[in-house]
Amino acid sequence: VGRGTARLPSDALRSLGLREGDVVEVIGKRSTGVIALPPYPEDNGIAIIRLDGLERSNAGVGIGDSVQVRRAETQPARRVVLAPSQPNVRLMGSGDALRRTLFGRPVTAGDLVSTSIYQRAATPLERGLFPEDLFRTLFELPAYGLQEFRLRVVSTKPRGIVRVAEDTEIELL
Repeated sequence: VGRGTARLPSDALRSLGLREGDVVEVIGKRSTGVIALPPYPEDNGIAIIRLDGLERSNAGVGIGDSVQVRRAETQPARRVVLAPSQPNVRLMGSGDALRRTLFGRPVTAGDLVSTSIYQRAATPLERGLFPEDLFRTLFELPAYGLQEFRLRVVSTKPRGIVRVAEDTEIELL
Protein backbone atom coordinates (compact mmCIF):
# COMPACT_ATOMS: atom_id res chain seq x y z
CA VAL A 1 0.00 0.00 0.00
CA GLY A 2 1.29 3.47 -0.89
CA ARG A 3 4.33 2.29 -2.85
CA GLY A 4 3.07 2.80 -6.42
CA THR A 5 3.16 -0.89 -7.34
CA ALA A 6 0.97 -3.36 -9.20
CA ARG A 7 0.98 -7.14 -9.04
CA LEU A 8 0.51 -8.61 -12.50
CA PRO A 9 -0.05 -12.18 -13.71
CA SER A 10 3.16 -14.03 -14.64
CA ASP A 11 1.99 -14.55 -18.23
CA ALA A 12 1.31 -10.80 -18.58
CA LEU A 13 4.81 -10.00 -17.33
CA ARG A 14 6.29 -12.47 -19.84
CA SER A 15 4.19 -11.30 -22.80
CA LEU A 16 5.11 -7.65 -22.11
CA GLY A 17 8.78 -8.56 -21.64
CA LEU A 18 8.77 -7.13 -18.12
CA ARG A 19 10.85 -7.89 -15.07
CA GLU A 20 10.08 -7.09 -11.47
CA GLY A 21 10.70 -3.38 -10.91
CA ASP A 22 9.95 -2.27 -14.48
CA VAL A 23 7.40 0.52 -14.90
CA VAL A 24 4.07 -0.26 -16.54
CA GLU A 25 1.35 2.10 -17.66
CA VAL A 26 -2.10 1.24 -16.32
CA ILE A 27 -4.87 2.79 -18.40
CA GLY A 28 -8.40 3.13 -17.08
CA LYS A 29 -10.25 6.44 -17.30
CA ARG A 30 -6.80 7.99 -17.02
CA SER A 31 -3.25 6.74 -17.32
CA THR A 32 -0.77 6.23 -14.47
CA GLY A 33 2.58 4.54 -14.02
CA VAL A 34 3.25 1.78 -11.47
CA ILE A 35 6.11 -0.55 -10.64
CA ALA A 36 5.47 -4.12 -11.81
CA LEU A 37 5.65 -6.91 -9.25
CA PRO A 38 4.98 -10.63 -9.67
CA PRO A 39 1.63 -12.02 -8.49
CA TYR A 40 0.97 -13.38 -5.03
CA PRO A 41 1.27 -17.20 -5.09
CA GLU A 42 -2.49 -17.60 -4.69
CA ASP A 43 -3.04 -15.41 -7.78
CA ASN A 44 -0.98 -17.57 -10.15
CA GLY A 45 -3.01 -18.34 -13.25
CA ILE A 46 -5.65 -15.70 -12.53
CA ALA A 47 -5.97 -12.80 -14.99
CA ILE A 48 -6.09 -9.96 -12.47
CA ILE A 49 -3.94 -6.97 -11.64
CA ARG A 50 -3.74 -5.95 -7.99
CA LEU A 51 -3.64 -2.19 -7.35
CA ASP A 52 -4.05 -0.44 -4.02
CA GLY A 53 -6.80 2.16 -3.62
CA LEU A 54 -4.50 5.06 -4.40
CA GLU A 55 -3.33 3.51 -7.69
CA ARG A 56 -6.91 2.59 -8.63
CA SER A 57 -7.85 6.23 -8.03
CA ASN A 58 -4.90 7.39 -10.16
CA ALA A 59 -6.06 5.14 -13.02
CA GLY A 60 -9.70 6.18 -12.53
CA VAL A 61 -10.94 2.63 -11.92
CA GLY A 62 -12.60 0.61 -9.18
CA ILE A 63 -12.34 -2.98 -8.00
CA GLY A 64 -13.45 -5.31 -10.80
CA ASP A 65 -12.97 -2.77 -13.60
CA SER A 66 -10.92 -3.67 -16.68
CA VAL A 67 -7.70 -1.84 -17.48
CA GLN A 68 -5.13 -1.86 -20.25
CA VAL A 69 -1.53 -2.50 -19.27
CA ARG A 70 1.56 -1.80 -21.34
CA ARG A 71 5.25 -1.19 -20.84
CA ALA A 72 5.76 2.45 -19.90
CA GLU A 73 8.28 4.69 -21.57
CA THR A 74 9.76 6.63 -18.65
CA GLN A 75 12.47 9.19 -18.16
CA PRO A 76 14.14 10.43 -14.99
CA ALA A 77 12.24 13.43 -13.66
CA ARG A 78 14.14 16.71 -13.77
CA ARG A 79 11.41 18.46 -11.77
CA VAL A 80 8.23 17.43 -9.94
CA VAL A 81 5.80 19.96 -8.47
CA LEU A 82 3.55 18.69 -5.66
CA ALA A 83 0.69 20.26 -3.69
CA PRO A 84 -1.46 19.04 -0.80
CA SER A 85 -4.48 17.13 -2.09
CA GLN A 86 -6.76 18.39 0.69
CA PRO A 87 -8.06 21.96 0.66
CA ASN A 88 -6.92 24.36 3.38
CA VAL A 89 -3.80 22.33 4.17
CA ARG A 90 -0.45 24.02 4.16
CA LEU A 91 2.70 21.92 4.34
CA MET A 92 6.19 23.20 4.74
CA GLY A 93 9.10 20.93 4.18
CA SER A 94 12.14 20.16 2.19
CA GLY A 95 11.92 18.89 -1.35
CA ASP A 96 15.00 16.85 -0.49
CA ALA A 97 13.05 14.96 2.16
CA LEU A 98 10.23 14.28 -0.30
CA ARG A 99 12.75 13.10 -2.90
CA ARG A 100 13.96 10.44 -0.44
CA THR A 101 10.39 9.34 0.21
CA LEU A 102 9.42 9.20 -3.48
CA PHE A 103 12.77 8.01 -4.88
CA GLY A 104 12.29 5.56 -7.75
CA ARG A 105 8.52 6.07 -7.89
CA PRO A 106 6.82 6.61 -11.23
CA VAL A 107 4.57 9.69 -11.23
CA THR A 108 2.58 11.67 -13.76
CA ALA A 109 0.70 14.97 -13.52
CA GLY A 110 -2.63 14.47 -11.77
CA ASP A 111 -1.52 11.49 -9.67
CA LEU A 112 -2.00 11.33 -5.93
CA VAL A 113 1.00 10.10 -3.95
CA SER A 114 1.32 9.14 -0.31
CA THR A 115 4.23 10.39 1.76
CA SER A 116 4.16 7.41 4.09
CA ILE A 117 5.30 3.90 3.38
CA TYR A 118 3.42 1.20 5.23
CA GLN A 119 5.94 -1.38 6.35
CA ARG A 120 6.84 -2.87 9.68
CA ALA A 121 10.36 -1.96 10.61
CA ALA A 122 12.38 -4.03 13.03
CA THR A 123 12.22 -2.68 16.55
CA PRO A 124 15.41 -1.36 18.16
CA LEU A 125 15.60 -4.50 20.30
CA GLU A 126 15.25 -6.75 17.24
CA ARG A 127 18.09 -4.89 15.52
CA GLY A 128 20.23 -4.90 18.66
CA LEU A 129 20.61 -1.11 18.73
CA PHE A 130 22.18 0.60 21.68
CA PRO A 131 20.46 3.74 23.04
CA GLU A 132 23.01 6.04 21.38
CA ASP A 133 22.09 4.52 18.00
CA LEU A 134 18.40 5.18 18.50
CA PHE A 135 18.67 8.94 17.88
CA ARG A 136 20.55 8.37 14.59
CA THR A 137 17.96 5.76 13.51
CA LEU A 138 15.12 8.26 13.88
CA PHE A 139 16.77 10.49 11.28
CA GLU A 140 17.01 7.59 8.83
CA LEU A 141 13.23 7.07 8.72
CA PRO A 142 11.38 8.03 5.50
CA ALA A 143 10.45 11.69 5.33
CA TYR A 144 7.00 12.56 6.63
CA GLY A 145 6.78 8.93 7.76
CA LEU A 146 4.94 9.54 11.03
CA GLN A 147 1.73 10.65 9.35
CA GLU A 148 0.37 10.11 5.88
CA PHE A 149 -0.03 13.14 3.68
CA ARG A 150 -1.48 12.80 0.23
CA LEU A 151 -0.02 15.08 -2.36
CA ARG A 152 -1.20 15.79 -5.89
CA VAL A 153 1.41 15.81 -8.66
CA VAL A 154 0.81 19.21 -10.27
CA SER A 155 3.39 18.90 -13.03
CA THR A 156 6.49 17.05 -14.12
CA LYS A 157 9.42 17.85 -16.38
CA PRO A 158 9.59 16.17 -18.77
CA ARG A 159 5.88 15.47 -19.22
CA GLY A 160 4.42 11.98 -19.10
CA ILE A 161 5.35 9.17 -16.74
CA VAL A 162 8.64 9.98 -15.03
CA ARG A 163 10.61 8.37 -12.20
CA VAL A 164 11.84 10.40 -9.24
CA ALA A 165 15.65 10.28 -9.34
CA GLU A 166 18.55 11.39 -7.14
CA ASP A 167 18.81 14.74 -8.90
CA THR A 168 15.07 15.42 -9.30
CA GLU A 169 14.12 18.90 -8.11
CA ILE A 170 11.01 18.61 -5.91
CA GLU A 171 8.86 21.69 -5.29
CA LEU A 172 6.12 21.64 -2.66
CA LEU A 173 3.45 24.29 -3.23
